[in-house]
Amino acid sequence: MKTAIILAAGRGSKIWPYGVTKNKSVLPIANKPIIKWTIESLKKNGIENIIIVTGYRKEQIAHAVGTENSVTLVEQKGGIGTVPALLSAWSESGGDPVAVVYGDILLTEENIALLFEKQRTAKSLAAALVQPLQSELPNDWLCAQVKDESIDYVLGHPRDDVSHRFCGAFVFDQCFLPYLRRNPGIMQATQVGMMSPDEAHIEDSIQLAIDDKQKILAVETKNVFIDIDKPWHILSANYNWLDYLSSKLSENHIGKNSRISDGANISGKIIVGENCEIGPGVYLEGDLWLGDNSKIVQGAIIEPRVAIGKNTIVRRYSQIEAGTSIGDDGFVGHGAEVSGVLMRRAWAYHYGEYWGVLGESCDLGAATVCGNLRFDDMQTAHRIKGRREVPQTGANAAYLGDFVRTGVNTIIMPGIKVGPYSVLGAGAIIQKDVPEKSLVYVKQEQVQKEWGTEKYGW
Repeated sequence: MKTAIILAAGRGSKIWPYGVTKNKSVLPIANKPIIKWTIESLKKNGIENIIIVTGYRKEQIAHAVGTENSVTLVEQKGGIGTVPALLSAWSESGGDPVAVVYGDILLTEENIALLFEKQRTAKSLAAALVQPLQSELPNDWLCAQVKDESIDYVLGHPRDDVSHRFCGAFVFDQCFLPYLRRNPGIMQATQVGMMSPDEAHIEDSIQLAIDDKQKILAVETKNVFIDIDKPWHILSANYNWLDYLSSKLSENHIGKNSRISDGANISGKIIVGENCEIGPGVYLEGDLWLGDNSKIVQGAIIEPRVAIGKNTIVRRYSQIEAGTSIGDDGFVGHGAEVSGVLMRRAWAYHYGEYWGVLGESCDLGAATVCGNLRFDDMQTAHRIKGRREVPQTGANAAYLGDFVRTGVNTIIMPGIKVGPYSVLGAGAIIQKDVPEKSLVYVKQEQVQKEWGTEKYGW
């Protein structure tokens, strides 16, 4: 098996506010697009030819993978869903079994190796990577009941308990093609009373094969796997992926012309690019990834497992909390405290506290504060496409889309999402989600009276 197909044509409406301006597959995790991590993992497992099916914002994918060798882009032709996306590239896959991976999942090289090895050994018509549901709700996912390392049956977003969920990574023999062509175009593997959207899912074709008594191998994940489907998944993906990368570090690396002060307090491993500076009084609690031409100076505090991109400055007693990524060309200034994911060119210039996902080219005004603890100690309920849900992690974080600005002393209450191209005015308290291209400001009533020395008895 030398060919893999990555499906990255979808819009990603559930990940608002980020899907407005970005294809999900180019969202940054640990400062690298999701699709780049997938390509790396596939190539480490012997894949030589990668076909990416594009559609929504295809130019972003072309930009993200532009320097990759043996990568071909194919635009999705007709229909909605993963089946028409896969059929758009199937003819390019050759005569061997083909790996198929969804473009919005974070998949380790070990999980891919396990999937490939199990398929080679079993020689089944198809193999699917699956993950035990554990505490996750089954109606959030396309699910599978697994029995004796095979998929017993498929259920889309079921109300009842099932054992596993699909991970969006498969290996298909060329003989699986008829089941793709027979797909009914709307998910039929659902429970009575459940409703499915008008689109064709690969998982439904798997159920067709099971109905024909075909064995479909179920391969259970062995380490990190994350499906980036909703805004808070960006947070959990980044945190867990940095933890995974940290587990693979064995030694330090200091790039050419980089300077590290003897007055810096450093623990753990550090991977430092070229022309960087780590100044006196800096606390690095490790592990740290620091991109080229970046600086950490003037007493900044960096907690464990932090990734900082290229051309970025972190300075003057600011604090970067554990499991945080800061993108290229960023800036974190005097006394600012940030946690989560800050995308490219995000600035937290002066004071303030932010926890969440800060989109590209966002600018936090001085003393912008993100509230993350409710008075009732509860987790914020969110609405995703009209459906109410409470995330297991990141429910009280703030999610600001690309190109959002805040004024001085803006307060963002727990769990708020702000659409791209929006401005939150000085002193505004943001208590509900803000649509894209919005201006929110405070209309203040002022009282002016006479005052002077006579008020003090003169």
